Amino acid sequence: MNETNFWGFLLAGVVTATLHSLLPNHWLPFLAAARLRRWTKGQLFRFTLLVAFAHASVTVGLGVLMALLGKGIVHTFHEHATKIAGVTLLGLAAVFLFAPHLYGHRHIHHPECEHCRHAGQTVTVAGLFVALTLSPCEGLLPIFFAAAVQLGWATAFTIAIVSSLLTVVLLVVAVQLAFHGWERLLPRLSEHHERWFASGLLLLIAFLLLSGKH
Repeated sequence: MNETNFWGFLLAGVVTATLHSLLPNHWLPFLAAARLRRWTKGQLFRFTLLVAFAHASVTVGLGVLMALLGKGIVHTFHEHATKIAGVTLLGLAAVFLFAPHLYGHRHIHHPECEHCRHAGQTVTVAGLFVALTLSPCEGLLPIFFAAAVQLGWATAFTIAIVSSLLTVVLLVVAVQLAFHGWERLLPRLSEHHERWFASGLLLLIAFLLLSGKH
């Protein structure tokens, strides 16, 4: 394993996971639900942890598929695999940049919106769980794919586990900070910031792969 490549991919995963987990559309629905349903700190913590682990598990599962795809490309194309991976990442970067409706998370109903306000707690909990669980971090998946091509699927899986666990921790911390009224400490990010960052990162990795400077 090239140690420099490993730490480079891991850093990319960590930064992407950090940006992703601090998006307001991730932590704010938990805060709104807690205020609406008058959850205790413990109830909010347990529910956030459950959803965050489910969210991370879906991302890891998709990451395994991306890693296996990268392994398949290496097995099939051998010395050309790196170039093919670079071109693939360029295509994904173009999609992220020029087709924003294909990137990002589907609309999550805010727990305090009118039709959610009159729903029961079960509906609130189930809605948030499904919406956030089925909203994986798309920006991490190309990183897992490129890491698998360069370093093997096992290393890509390791990076997926580390970055996803970081997502869990940061999401729980962000929700707890907001619950205690410290949301002003959280960065004012939006999906546009994540999309631009993910696109730039994909372009950088793609050019490094295509240039042979891995």
